[in-house]
Amino acid sequence: MEGTVINVEPAHHNAWIKAAAEIGVFLSIDAAIDQLPHFIGGPDEPLIREIFAKVKINPAPQQIALFLERKHHFYDEIVQEIDLSPRPGFLEFLNEARSQGLQTSIGTAVDLEKGIVLLRRSGLDRLFMFDKIVLVTDVRKTKPAPDCFIQTAKVMGIHPSEQIVFEDSPRGVASGVAAGSRVVGMPIYNHEASLNRLIQAGADPIFLDWRDIRIDDLLTPTNGQ
Repeated sequence: MEGTVINVEPAHHNAWIKAAAEIGVFLSIDAAIDQLPHFIGGPDEPLIREIFAKVKINPAPQQIALFLERKHHFYDEIVQEIDLSPRPGFLEFLNEARSQGLQTSIGTAVDLEKGIVLLRRSGLDRLFMFDKIVLVTDVRKTKPAPDCFIQTAKVMGIHPSEQIVFEDSPRGVASGVAAGSRVVGMPIYNHEASLNRLIQAGADPIFLDWRDIRIDDLLTPTNGQ
């Protein structure tokens, strides 16, 4: 949901950059993507350690917790000001998929509280029944473990190998691949390092825009599968 369908990543990424500036690390979005392997998709602690490494500090647990608290503070401020409508073309893609009789579900790494905010502000709450939404609290292990996408397949009543996963982060791609699903990359940024990480994680193909996707092409068997 985050990034792939709703472009909430500017809130996350600018919040990280603001928190980093407080400890003397000054980065642009492009520089952060290039220099911080966990900048897109996390997880949080490795990313925080990468940021602290820029000022040659090995952070203590208390420093990590405080940094994350500041990131959340900035995120909460920024997310109130940005457009949380689905990315261009997503609604048309969803309608076309459903018109062909395909089941759909959402697998997200957010909890119930944040998930409800995003679902309501984006309008996705009117498009997906709650029993077709898998939250981070619904699985035992988070991405890149396969649990999320094993569960999305389960709520759709299909095998994970019959599922196409759309993901914007390397961890999400790895999760879908580990579940045995085909994974399509849907990055927010047309940035070489970002695209390469998705490819390395197993995304194939990659689209920057939902309007470029043709469902019939995705459903065409590849490599004899």
